[in-house]
Amino acid sequence: MDALSRDIIGAIEAGPRDIGAYRDLVSLQVQLRADGEDEHDTLASCISVVSDAIRAGWADVTALDFLGGALRDLLTLDGKWDFDSFAQAMEFDRTPESRLWLPRRKQLWGLYREIQWFETDPEAEFLSVSMPPRTGKSSNCSLAMVWHLGRDPMHANLMTAHSDKLTKHFYQQCLQFVSDSEYRYTDIFPDARLVWQSSEDEAFSLLKHGAYPTCTCRSVEGTLTGAVEVGEGGWLYADDLIKDLEEAMSPRRLQNKWEAYINQCYDRRKKGAKQLMVGTRWDVADPIGRMTSLHEGESGFHVLTIPALDPKTGASNFDYMYGVGFDRHYYLDMKRTTDGATYAAKYDGQPFVRQGQLYSPDSLERYMSLPSGEPERVLSVVDTKGAGEDYCAMPVAAKWRGSDKWFIVDFLCDNSAPKTVNQKLAMCIERNGVQQARFESNAAGGKVADDVSDMLKERGVLCSVQKKYTGSNKETRILVSSQWVLENCVFRDPSLYEPGSDYSIAMGQMTSYVLDGKNRHDDAPDAMSMLADMLSRSQRAKAKAIRRPF
Repeated sequence: MDALSRDIIGAIEAGPRDIGAYRDLVSLQVQLRADGEDEHDTLASCISVVSDAIRAGWADVTALDFLGGALRDLLTLDGKWDFDSFAQAMEFDRTPESRLWLPRRKQLWGLYREIQWFETDPEAEFLSVSMPPRTGKSSNCSLAMVWHLGRDPMHANLMTAHSDKLTKHFYQQCLQFVSDSEYRYTDIFPDARLVWQSSEDEAFSLLKHGAYPTCTCRSVEGTLTGAVEVGEGGWLYADDLIKDLEEAMSPRRLQNKWEAYINQCYDRRKKGAKQLMVGTRWDVADPIGRMTSLHEGESGFHVLTIPALDPKTGASNFDYMYGVGFDRHYYLDMKRTTDGATYAAKYDGQPFVRQGQLYSPDSLERYMSLPSGEPERVLSVVDTKGAGEDYCAMPVAAKWRGSDKWFIVDFLCDNSAPKTVNQKLAMCIERNGVQQARFESNAAGGKVADDVSDMLKERGVLCSVQKKYTGSNKETRILVSSQWVLENCVFRDPSLYEPGSDYSIAMGQMTSYVLDGKNRHDDAPDAMSMLADMLSRSQRAKAKAIRRPF
């Protein structure tokens, strides 16, 4: 710290209500920065002094207005070197509850330290960030990206994700940060002004538009060769390369994603480029896991994982100000209602390895479209909901003339209250034109069958509702039926159902079922075992000509 700044800070500590001393301090810092001084420690001390004065509560309206402006100016000056100051200065004129960084600042201080290290340490090469969904990891890393762009607008950078939808959102958010007047980007980086943008290319340039834009956003499997580059010191930012659990459960799809990332993105880096990878850690063999395993123990590689709940206190790590986060009760509820391995991956950042997987996504036959015409048979089975966290699962199987396959055209998988589930069962049967529905009659299953049958009659739906008691061991039943399911059933392609839909939940239960581990939700594979039992045992009567016996 220079001697004059130290003297003024000393005078303020001796007489904290001397507004003139604060004016001198701010004027000096503005002059020093104009002369090229860039000592962050001095600015940090000045910011602390002004912040203490504001918190003290002694200032009248006029003095408080000046102190607020002084803090704004100091954060703006320091924003070129410090991410925390940059994030505060960017949103200083916005209402407190609408800000991205400040309400989350206390809980995300660890993220600040890692981003600061990643950007400013010459030895930094790699940083991965794993946090629960909707906790601000991607938005704050987007903010970090534009901070980096302002510090070095001359080199190209690349952001990639699993889909165009995600990269488009990233492009729009970053563009808003650097060009929207509600953010103070040009005050912090007056030389890094927006000079070119293309929504079609999802790219923009600051200061100067060259052969490669300052920032380009493209999906990992999009067209990248020849169109992008990650310049010296630039960032390769990969956010959520793995779409969901089902993709994570497929070794083939994981390998394809890794190869696409390496061949389309990783090889676009020039010497000195850095790699930021953000996302849910679904599997130890996902791109983050593979990259970290290759460089484990190296000083330039950092891994940041913030779990939903503090392992020591059990408190939420994301209970932000203004109600924009999630409290302990929320995460405990998610833990109760989510498969253990899925919760560990999404909310604790602990990737899993599935051993003894019965139905891998690669082993299931898929369809993109159904055969033409009407099916000759449409059947369903219902694994009724038990107590607690059980799901009611009902696959709907249809068969077309000339095909020996059963197409799983619909799959109800719901753990709502019994009354709601029963209504959904009736609606699903009616919607798909189910001709025969067999209900497991164990426990309350018989009553469910009766209730659904009454609903169908009221709707005028013709469907034969049957009941069947299931006495065999569930695990044995699922195992024995699996080969029949793999050989005879065709499921929707993942592109034909929305994430979080009943079909998606059912497929998640199918592909996560293991033989040598605990399965929290096995309702969908159990329902498929019931379907296999129903269809493999059914026989059609055959007419055969014989000699008359008389």
